Amino acid sequence: MYNLIRFIQKHHFVILFILLEVICIVLLSRSQNYHKQVVFNTTNDAVGKVYEWGNDIGDYFHLKRTNQQLAEENAMLRQQLSVVTDTTTSTYDIQGRDTIYEYIPARIVNNSITNVNNYMIIDKGRVDGIEEDMCVISTDGIVGVVADVSTHYATIISLLHTSSAIGVRFLNNQELGTLKWGTNNYRYGMVEDIPTHIVLQPGDTVVTGPYSLIFPEDLMVGTVEELLQSPTGDLNHARIKFATNFATLRQVYVVRNLYKNELDELKSNFKEE
Repeated sequence: MYNLIRFIQKHHFVILFILLEVICIVLLSRSQNYHKQVVFNTTNDAVGKVYEWGNDIGDYFHLKRTNQQLAEENAMLRQQLSVVTDTTTSTYDIQGRDTIYEYIPARIVNNSITNVNNYMIIDKGRVDGIEEDMCVISTDGIVGVVADVSTHYATIISLLHTSSAIGVRFLNNQELGTLKWGTNNYRYGMVEDIPTHIVLQPGDTVVTGPYSLIFPEDLMVGTVEELLQSPTGDLNHARIKFATNFATLRQVYVVRNLYKNELDELKSNFKEE
């Protein structure tokens, strides 16, 4: 304690200077939007770099699982491109298919799953073409939506967030619903707004719905665990198990809708009557 007091007495001018600098930066960043954005980009890049260094160490111990995921993904892609026009040259017929989405691979450098509102940081940012409101998926299912973007990193709101609400569809009956987290368990979510006459069975598949401007249609979401009947006779709920395991998630894809600006423009022209 005595040494600490002596240190403060000896360097009190330097300590006071640093403290005042920090206060000035905080006040400046809150006063103007431009300065606020500069501070955000700088701090987000710095924090992202620290997380990336730590994650590099963790990735070394997950190489086996990562290789397995890559092998499974390669198998899935080969299956999707299984229509061969020339069996002698193995040329895949992908001409004529409308290309709507672009997939940008990214690595998670920080991830939370135990908070009320959970986020993750990926190692791709504005220079890589990442923008706000792009959806994020994994090889297993959907992950979340881009919230903030800096130069080299981006923050993702995962499905494990109280503000997350995504339109989904049950494959067995084509019924639509709204997916929210609502369980405080990173493996499970809740689908709301299910009509009482709809019959669901454990194991029924849940995919993304057809009307989202963010998520492509028919992406895997999860499977039904239990139908929860409404005691008042209103709309039912269904507890589902996420296809994505957020605790072991390492690699993701950010999805760019190549026609999103055009769709947004049309949507902005809608007028309530």
